[in-house]
Parts: sequence; C-alpha cells; structure tokens
Amino acid sequence: MKEVTMYKPLKKFLEAKGYVVHSEVESIDVMAQKGGEFLIVEMKIQFNLQLVYQLIERLKITDQVYAYVLLGKGGRWPKSYKKMCSVLKRLHCGLITLNQRTKKLIMEFEPAPFVSRKNYVKKKLAIKEFEGRSIDLNQGGSTRELLFTVYKEKAIRIAMYLFEHGASSTRDIKMKLDIVKTADILSKNYHRWFERVSHGVYQLTPEFEFFRLKYQEKINQLWR
Repeated sequence: MKEVTMYKPLKKFLEAKGYVVHSEVESIDVMAQKGGEFLIVEMKIQFNLQLVYQLIERLKITDQVYAYVLLGKGGRWPKSYKKMCSVLKRLHCGLITLNQRTKKLIMEFEPAPFVSRKNYVKKKLAIKEFEGRSIDLNQGGSTRELLFTVYKEKAIRIAMYLFEHGASSTRDIKMKLDIVKTADILSKNYHRWFERVSHGVYQLTPEFEFFRLKYQEKINQLWR
C-alpha cells in the first residue's frame, strides 16, 4: 500500500466527524477544519525519523497534529510500537492508524499534554552499574564489541587473582579482593572461567586463558 491510498480512508473518517478536509496544503499532507479548529495529519507507511521532523514543523502551526501510519500485515503492531507512542506523546501529537487488511481506521490517541514518568527501577540499575565500574574499558557507540560490565570486571579480578596465585579458597579471594559476591560469581561461573577442585576452592579453566590473551591490554588496565 502507498501513502496515496491511505488518504481516502482518512478523508472519509474526518469528514464523518464534521471536518472540511484538504490535502497537500503548503507541503502539509492533510489539513482539516471544523469551526475555528484546524488539525494537521502527516502520513507515512511506517513510523520513521522523517515523520518526527515533519510533526515538529507542523506543531509550529497548530497544537492539533497527528501521525497517520499503516499497521503491518495482519493488523499487527511493529515491535517498536511502544517506543513510537512514547515519542508521539512526548511531542504532544496524536496517532491515527490504518489496518492494511481490514482498511479500518482507528484514532489511537489524541494530542494531549505529556507528563514524564521516570522509571526508577531502570534509574537505580543504571546508577548501580555506573558507580560499580572502576574504569572505563568500553568504547562509546560500539555495538559489536565485548562490553565490560561491573559483573565482568569482578569476574576478571577474581580470575586474575587465581592466575597469579593458583587454586584458592573463596574466603581468601573475597578477603584479598573485597568482592562481596565472590562465592556467587565462582559458583555460577557465567563465563566458564572457573572450576571447583574441592569444597570452596577454585582454579582457572583454559577458557580464561583464551580470554586473557585476547583482551590482555584491557585486563592490564583493570588489574594493576
């Protein structure tokens, strides 16, 4: 379906609500009037950044601005639906959708003042991760590089202790490194670097040696 085929259902929908509707008005996709009220609709097959730019420009004309997008085949929302709605609500814009299969048009929500709600769980996790890191080993903007998290930092420190001291007890490692969850990291062995040789005593596996040689420069920054 093309954008031009989305227009007729929208025009019919707005006219049924008493609006006079015109398209392509000064580069605006759709403009409608009822009484002294104007509203603007920008159409796109799918939600994208170009649509956001257009909506921001239209907000300079009126507060009644809508995004009008096509639902996926089968009338299913894309995975990014919640993010799309969040962006539109933050812009104080409304959302109209067209079901590609049934041709049914729905006013999902209207423009309204947005009240920002902080996600305190995510905030707490982000602060905990930030404050727990001892050094910045990651490259900002990278997507395929290995990430050095707080958990990985602690696991590396434990592994390097074992590398230098050989098989050691959980108690000794915890006391020397002051890592509260030493026993948990060793027993869960998420990275498969550790193996238990006796009760409460661990040594390294060959897996860590491969990791150490590959990331030696970064490990040296962490383990000084």
